[in-house]
Amino acid sequence: MTRKDLWATPVWEVDTGLSNKFNADLLAEINKIQSGPGTQFNIWNYHTEAINTLRTTILNTINEAIKQDMPSFVQQRLSLNRGWVNFHRTGESLATHSHGGVAVVCTYYIKSPPNCGDLLLIDPRGGVNWGWENEGNIVGVRHVRIKPKEGTLVFFPGFILHSVDYNRSPQPRISLSSNLILK
Repeated sequence: MTRKDLWATPVWEVDTGLSNKFNADLLAEINKIQSGPGTQFNIWNYHTEAINTLRTTILNTINEAIKQDMPSFVQQRLSLNRGWVNFHRTGESLATHSHGGVAVVCTYYIKSPPNCGDLLLIDPRGGVNWGWENEGNIVGVRHVRIKPKEGTLVFFPGFILHSVDYNRSPQPRISLSSNLILK
């Protein structure tokens, strides 16, 4: 597990150890549940083998990781509130957004071919120190890139503005995102 203390806000990247076969099984289950791309359903309403495995992996990983960031008097744990599948074809991206009042946002990468669109996390402090981040020959970018890797779980506080860069791959980028709330 890698904890990146970007700015004053932690962002975690975790290699879950879930295999390509697991991802294929997960996609097969998703395809049986959902007829096409979209976010109009909640994946956590379903209890299939791969979905249950991913549910347990996400909850155990995130609850363990954030223990050190929670005040000792907080006895609550995070629970999965809503989950959906992101299916980005060539040329598609996702506009800058946040997840409002949720505690944590996570994304699990199911399929991530090269150049399929990085996750861009925007510094939550506003424009105060944008000159610190460099990207190529550009000084002062407002984001940090996280390259998607199959089997990896990325999570961060729900207030962080983020987007997904354009998919420049001929193959789709498929991920499963979820909101987590204190329970």
